[in-house]
Amino acid sequence: MATAGVVYCVDTSSLIHAWARAYPPQRFPGLWAAFDDLIEAGRMVASIEVYNELQKKDDDVFAWAKERKDALFRDIDDDTQSAVITVMAKYPKLVDTSTGKSGGDPFVIAQAIALGSSCCVVTQEVGGSDRSPKIPYVCRQEGIDCINLLDMIQREQWTF
Repeated sequence: MATAGVVYCVDTSSLIHAWARAYPPQRFPGLWAAFDDLIEAGRMVASIEVYNELQKKDDDVFAWAKERKDALFRDIDDDTQSAVITVMAKYPKLVDTSTGKSGGDPFVIAQAIALGSSCCVVTQEVGGSDRSPKIPYVCRQEGIDCINLLDMIQREQWTF
């Protein structure tokens, strides 16, 4: 069943996975058009930190993201910043501070917290634990709906 009220907070891993591995736009233009529809409706959002990660990681998907910067990516507001502080206090190992690896992860989770119960995190990350927290683990602990990209496609009942 399609979930019209849900806002999807998208992680860097899902955008890179879709673009480079699973659903390249040359083969799945309908999916990327569906993403644009969600973005236009305000139902697909990402933290500006995801934008910054894309800028460092993948030129092609970054070019796509740059064209949608104002519509898709959200600046860090006070509610999100407050949630980041809380998340990092509870899960300090979420970010590898020596390398900065996963630096956007707390912002993805915090954005979902700030947006409230109608928000769902979309990530390709799996697993995690208290010793090695990842987005799905933290979302489970915090009661945030967390799915992967294929789950999002199925929830939206998209067919291509």
